[in-house]
Amino acid sequence: MAGSDIVRSVADKVERLLGENRRLRDETFRLGARNERLKAENRDLTERIARLEQRLNILELKEGLSSAGNTRQAVARVNRLMREVDKCITLLNR
Repeated sequence: MAGSDIVRSVADKVERLLGENRRLRDETFRLGARNERLKAENRDLTERIARLEQRLNILELKEGLSSAGNTRQAVARVNRLMREVDKCITLLNR
């Protein structure tokens, strides 16, 4: 009898391990899918932030150019943007 009890005990443990393995495999798959969704959402949000920052820069430039009192500030901003454009052109020419 003792031998069959040991076999039954080992069989039970193997069944539990197989069940745990299936559960962990399913959870890994679910977490992987969630990870991919979050990465895609992160990319979308990063792109949206970049677009909004660009739009904000344009609006700030427009506001700076339209107000007569901020002429010096507008000129400084345009000069800074021109330097950025020049840097970009230099990098593209490399």
